[in-house]
Amino acid sequence: MKTSLRYAAIFVVLSVASFLVFSITSTYHFHERIPPNPVFKAVRHLVSVETTNSAQLSACPTTNCHSSSVECSLSCKIKPTHAATVAKYSSFKVINAKQTYKRCDQLEIGIEARDSINRPKSTGGDYFWVWIHNNKLNASSAADEIVDHNNGSYTALVTLYWEGAVEINVTLVHSSEAINILRRVRDNNTTPRNAYQGTFQIDGNRVTKPCHISTSMFIYDYPHDANKSLTFCNYTDSKLGFPWYCVKPDHFPCDSYYKHSTQLDEYKKAKATFKSLMTSHEYTMVLDSLREIRETSTSPTTSVYVKRVANRQSSTPSSCLKHPPPRCVPGLPPRSNSNVAGHYHKDEWISNVCQKHDFTADNGAPITKCLQNTNLHFYGDSTGRQWFEYLINHLNKNGTMEMNVTNSKNGPIFGLDQRNNISLSFLFHGFPFSTGMAKVADIDYVANRLDKLKGGPDSVIFISMWAHFWILDLQFYRDRLRSVKDALTRLQHRTPGTRVFFKSPNTYAGVGKFWGANIWYATEMDRALREEIVGLPDVTVIDVWDMTIGHRTGLNIHPREIVVGQEVSMFLSFLCTDNK
Repeated sequence: MKTSLRYAAIFVVLSVASFLVFSITSTYHFHERIPPNPVFKAVRHLVSVETTNSAQLSACPTTNCHSSSVECSLSCKIKPTHAATVAKYSSFKVINAKQTYKRCDQLEIGIEARDSINRPKSTGGDYFWVWIHNNKLNASSAADEIVDHNNGSYTALVTLYWEGAVEINVTLVHSSEAINILRRVRDNNTTPRNAYQGTFQIDGNRVTKPCHISTSMFIYDYPHDANKSLTFCNYTDSKLGFPWYCVKPDHFPCDSYYKHSTQLDEYKKAKATFKSLMTSHEYTMVLDSLREIRETSTSPTTSVYVKRVANRQSSTPSSCLKHPPPRCVPGLPPRSNSNVAGHYHKDEWISNVCQKHDFTADNGAPITKCLQNTNLHFYGDSTGRQWFEYLINHLNKNGTMEMNVTNSKNGPIFGLDQRNNISLSFLFHGFPFSTGMAKVADIDYVANRLDKLKGGPDSVIFISMWAHFWILDLQFYRDRLRSVKDALTRLQHRTPGTRVFFKSPNTYAGVGKFWGANIWYATEMDRALREEIVGLPDVTVIDVWDMTIGHRTGLNIHPREIVVGQEVSMFLSFLCTDNK
């Protein structure tokens, strides 16, 4: 009887095990073939993780998964996802912890990266942000440097710029595994990341057709007769070679193309195509970004205190540097890799790069005085248009600014203050861009506009060109920068003395709303901009990257006005070196 019961029990156990194997492997293959909602997929994945421990994972073959055991079969299939760094188990601690600190001391913060089953990472490449803040003082600063030791550990160095409480924030922006996915997707040149359309008009009749930088981008998804090949209108710039194509509509000539806009219906398909380059697990991994990590349980320190030193000279921006910062003169390079560009104190940006002046007075008088007898030409994207609008609003405090607006988003926009001999103009950069609707006749590439410009000592050129290029491969962006660089060289040869300013990319938190606008792409473009532009004569890069990390208003693709005001003050500090 006991023997029979024993055999019956074994039979039940084997039956249950077989059912589990079938259920788990069937579920896994079902998800791979028909990707479900990413959130649902993530939940299912996490449930599976709980059934597998680290010992079972380590016992699995590293190259091939042919084990018949339930645990090994499951763990081999999901091991790559487990290997990704996660904020949940990663931690940080203050290495040089002590009771109190003095202003200008430097904190050493150690970061340990761990994966989703709490194993320490043995490789580097994760992307962290570290910053400190004091909400009562409206003070904040990013880390001077984050050192990757390439073994799963990192060291952040942060200067303590103010006296009082200092809160520490450490954020995992992306794991190295997510970055590899983002790089692979970005460098896939055959898949669209956005969708544009052209409106054609003739004799009052209109029709819209898809447009893009290549006939292979997005066009293949356009419904048409399978027996009829598509024809295209080629709008490639004859001088610069920048490509732009639209599907040619029947009975409309190519020169009837008169408006450009984002193609909303096809935009959704582009998003789906973008996601199709990733598995559902990969997509979830990419979305799991900008997560704060905890302090280690053995050293629970998320804040430190900076003690005031008696009889010490009051806090000055230069006192934490070995030498006072230089004057803000055009051509001065941005911060080095081992120093933060500055910090906020009472919402004012204190620069480590040069001696910044404040131009944010409500009456606009400092800005007017600085810009007298100056012609400013703004080219680029909406983050640059913010600077243009800020200057217009402050210059027009007394109602002296005459405006001529063709398109409030894309330009051209002109402002003229005859009393002070100040003129400003703004025009969006050329294709591709996705900001409202623009007349084709008003669209031009920055390099072409520069070749038409007279220039001279009374001319100032401002360029912000990045936010509409992160959906394309990095070489495309570099080529666009190089075209501008060549045009600037020609301009400075024609009319020496023209002052030129570039605004760097700024930080941004979102991934979901702007699905292709990943912050890692912006990081890469920031690096590319510095490599391509820094060092050109009479060209200055205004470094706003550090200005938009950790500010109390948050991470916004369009920074709040209080931040824009500080960015513009940096710009004017270079432009008006005598603080006139």
